Amino acid sequence: MTPLALTLASPQHFSILEKLLLALLTLTSAALFWRRFGAVLDKILKSKKDAGFSLFPLGRRVWDFVWEVMLQAKVIRQRPLAGLAHAFVFWGFCAFALVTLNHFASGFGLGFLSPDGFFGRFYFDFAAVFAIACAVGILELFIRRFFIRPKWLGKKLSWESGFIALLIFVLMATYLAAFFVADASTAVRVLWWVHTLAILTFLPIIPHTKHLHLLVKAVNCA
Repeated sequence: MTPLALTLASPQHFSILEKLLLALLTLTSAALFWRRFGAVLDKILKSKKDAGFSLFPLGRRVWDFVWEVMLQAKVIRQRPLAGLAHAFVFWGFCAFALVTLNHFASGFGLGFLSPDGFFGRFYFDFAAVFAIACAVGILELFIRRFFIRPKWLGKKLSWESGFIALLIFVLMATYLAAFFVADASTAVRVLWWVHTLAILTFLPIIPHTKHLHLLVKAVNCA
């Protein structure tokens, strides 16, 4: 059994047509992402500077970053159950950063995490643990938002949030599903492409939604 991202690090290869399609889809997704995020970033860079801004005390800033961003302590403290679910999703994305880079590199035959190496085997299993936690977390947030919705969230349903939750769940599910299929099977290729399309759909959506905070919160906190 091997995880999804390992399947193309093995002798399985894409055709030239598949690589060209992957390159086209990746460039399109990145361009759509930057079209919106570039404008947001430009406004941030052109905004009025805080006259009282200082990096010091640096130790305090580092601690705030670790405590509030990496450990998600503030979110968990404010709303323990929902905060923990949110943290699972965030930690899942952190764990998947390396997996995703390898995933796309593997599509071009340049995968750098090998199933034959200790680190590769360890990291893919490590990511699988976070994939389970992330899937559970996003499912809990989806149920909370659409079925047992707190009054303070209001009555208006956010189908945008529902669609993003679906994409995240698909990402985790396809990764985990690949543990249970043979490397050379057609199912591996299907899972790989579904996983890829979910990522490429999710990327350009981020700057248009409240999920933009995934990119700017860390910098803002620091």
